[in-house]
Amino acid sequence: MLGVKELTPADKLRLRLRYHPIRVMAWLVILGITSAFLTLVFCYFATTAGTVWNAFRLPPIFHANTIIILASGYTVTQMRQAYRRHDHAAYRQALMITAGLGIAFTVFQVMGWTELLRQGIGFRGQIAGAYLYLISGLHLAHLLVGVIFLLYFLYRALVTDADAYAQLMFETDPVSGLRVEMLGIYWHFVDGLWLFLYGCFLLALYAMPHDAQGWYLRSF
Repeated sequence: MLGVKELTPADKLRLRLRYHPIRVMAWLVILGITSAFLTLVFCYFATTAGTVWNAFRLPPIFHANTIIILASGYTVTQMRQAYRRHDHAAYRQALMITAGLGIAFTVFQVMGWTELLRQGIGFRGQIAGAYLYLISGLHLAHLLVGVIFLLYFLYRALVTDADAYAQLMFETDPVSGLRVEMLGIYWHFVDGLWLFLYGCFLLALYAMPHDAQGWYLRSF
C-alpha cells in the first residue's frame, strides 16, 4: 500500500520487545507497588504528623543503609553495562556485589529494628513506630525479591559460562537482554523507593513539630 512504510525485521523486534509480557508485567508490578506505598505514606503522615508519636530518632543504621542503597544502584548499572558489552566477568561480579549489598541492607535493617525496640519503639502504643516497621518491612520484602532474582541471574551466568553454546545463545537472545534490563529497572525502583521513604521518615521525625496533638488530631 502506498504511503505505508514496511517494518524491517529490526523494527518488528523492537516492537515485540517493547510490548513483551515481561516488560508489561514488570511495569504493572512497579505501578501497583508505587500505589500501595503512596497510600501507606499518606496514612502515615495523616495520622502521625506533628504528634509526640514522632518524637524519636532513627537509628544510625538507617542512614548507613541509604549509603548501601546508593552503592547498589551504581553496581546494578555496571551490571547492565557489562551485559551490553558482553563482559561476562564484570557482569557476574556486578551481580554478586549487588546481591551482597542487598543482603547487607537486610542485615542492617534488622539491626535497626532491634535498636528501635531497645528505645521502646514497638507496634503497641506507638502508631508512628508501627508505621515505620510496616513501611520499612514491606520495602525490605520487595528488596528481597530483587535479591532472589539477582542470585538466580548469577547462578544462570555461572552455568552459562561453563557452556560455550549456552553463552552464545545468552548473548544473542534479545529476551535475555530484556530480562537483564527489567531486573536493573526493578532494582533501581526499589532503590528510589527507599530514598523516598527515607526522606519521608526524616521529614516526619526531624522537620515537623512534635506537640501533644498534631494537625490531624486537632481537626476533630
